[in-house]
Amino acid sequence: MSIKQSNTAAAEVAELTFNLLAGCQEKEERFAAQLKITVSEFRCVRAFRGEKSLPVKTLVERVKLSGSRLTRILTTLEKNGYLQRSIDLHDRRSITVVLTKKGIDLSQRLEARYLQIHEEILSGIPREMHAPLIAGLRNMLGSLERWLHHSR
Repeated sequence: MSIKQSNTAAAEVAELTFNLLAGCQEKEERFAAQLKITVSEFRCVRAFRGEKSLPVKTLVERVKLSGSRLTRILTTLEKNGYLQRSIDLHDRRSITVVLTKKGIDLSQRLEARYLQIHEEILSGIPREMHAPLIAGLRNMLGSLERWLHHSR
């Protein structure tokens, strides 16, 4: 691949990822509005991915927010009855977040609808392109994660 071809590919990937991110953000905003929660609350509940409880440390890693920002989101979700926080009796610094029945119901509805939305998106792409698309996205994510790790 020539330098010009490489620069062209990089420019196209830059533009596509920029537009993809903007589209994904709009998708999340619409989805959260349907559920009558904020995008941050959506991301927090989505981070459970079928689990009923998670340590706060794991949530911070999954949602990629500061501990203080996550605490504010958890407080709102707790006030609305979606979760409870429990402090480890042996280590008071360790807090586990547990979904309530209402939170589990929200999480299950969220996951089902999220899958449905992505099935709808994929329906606009020929089926024979699904596997190469997924492979390309996995490769892109892996490369991005390696770049992020090495550029620290």
